Amino acid sequence: MSEHMQAANSADFRHSKTLTLSCIGAGHVGSTLCSLLSPHVQINQIINRTDGSAGQAVKFIGAGEAVSINDQSYAGLRCADIWMLTCPDDQLQCVGDALLSSGALQSDNILFHCSGATSSTIFTKAEEMGVKVASLHPVHSFANPKSSLQSFAGTACAIEGDIAATLGLSRLFEKIGANLFPIDSDKKSLYHASTVMACNNLVSLLELSKLMLNQSGVDSKVPHNPLQALVQQTLNNYFDTDAQSALTGPISRGDVNTIETHLTALDGAPTAWQQVYAGLGSIAVDISTTQGKASSEDLEKISELLKAATKTIPDIKG
Repeated sequence: MSEHMQAANSADFRHSKTLTLSCIGAGHVGSTLCSLLSPHVQINQIINRTDGSAGQAVKFIGAGEAVSINDQSYAGLRCADIWMLTCPDDQLQCVGDALLSSGALQSDNILFHCSGATSSTIFTKAEEMGVKVASLHPVHSFANPKSSLQSFAGTACAIEGDIAATLGLSRLFEKIGANLFPIDSDKKSLYHASTVMACNNLVSLLELSKLMLNQSGVDSKVPHNPLQALVQQTLNNYFDTDAQSALTGPISRGDVNTIETHLTALDGAPTAWQQVYAGLGSIAVDISTTQGKASSEDLEKISELLKAATKTIPDIKG
């Protein structure tokens, strides 16, 4: 039998019975995914550090047995076909090692985590036990779990790991509307940095824009925030076309004087404000060079102004 045939058979998980899934570290991500998966698998144990958090997760999911546990007492866990770890990234390896040493996992079980930055290779003890490992990272903000239950369908999910594990998880997550794409194990950190830039850092950028607006004397709490429509239009333009088509403004026009006045206005502001403005402006210069709207001389002048601004961080002395 070929490797792919063996993987496919393993991924069927003995399809004559209902699959069981247990989750360790069921916060927003784990609780949401367990709830979405519950029509397709039997939710077994929801394992958190405290009775309260485990019970709260089970209540949200509407299925499963709440279990409180610490890193030293994994021996009492029941067996499950699939084990999902959604604990913090810095706990994944120690939790995974403890679980693999507990006796709860059997050959051909699947063990996976949902970290974007960490690969499945952290589970070094799994191969000798015949346990199949993977990582599956939804490119989705789980800030509001109730909302995520309605909006998860269509979510892109990065997946990597053993063939059997990725096949089995792909079949399962496709049932809840996930769009899966493969990722190289050794490129996960860079991939995850891109999602942080697009999501977490976008929130930071929007907050900085609001602070600057308020500092200019404009009330951002008015019914129609003047930034909201601009941000939405920009996002639509970018995703409908590309950076070259979507970028407008003073750098795109090669307006040296405007950039100079911006940097002067930011002189008295917190250092981070000018640094963010200058750093992102440098990327805008790179995009502008491909547009052909501004002269190379003007873009070079703007680039020099922005470079000078990034060198203004004061030395921190103890």
